[in-house]
Formats: sequence, C-alpha cells, structure tokens
Amino acid sequence: MSNFRIEVADIPTRENLVAEIFYKGEQWVEISQEYGELIIQFYSPNEGDYWEFSFNEAMEALEKAKNKLLAIG
Repeated sequence: MSNFRIEVADIPTRENLVAEIFYKGEQWVEISQEYGELIIQFYSPNEGDYWEFSFNEAMEALEKAKNKLLAIG
C-alpha cells in the first residue's frame, strides 16, 4: 500500500465528495456517490502504458477509499 495515496476531495463539478486513489503520484481511480450509488472511474497512466499490481493490494486500496469516503460524506 505504500505506493497508494487516498484523498477525499470536494470537486466543483460534482454534487458530492469523491475519493481519489493515486498510484505512484498519478490518479488511478475516483469513487463518487453520484446518483445515489457508488460510481468508480478508472484513469490510465499518463505514459500510455499500464499499471500492474497485485489484485489484493488494489482491492485493499479500493476498500479503504470507499470506507474513507462514506465516513466523511
């Protein structure tokens, strides 16, 4: 998890807060609570390549971001 950073943000274009997950400093995922349900958006790395990490580590980051967003929002 040391390569992941999770932030909860208030984005002007969104009605509700979002949780953003960064991987090695680049945004990987955004989780929002739009439309009464959790919505997830995945971002690709800027270099045009792909990221590869363990499934368990990715799921742990997603779960932590979801819990952080729900606790604040």
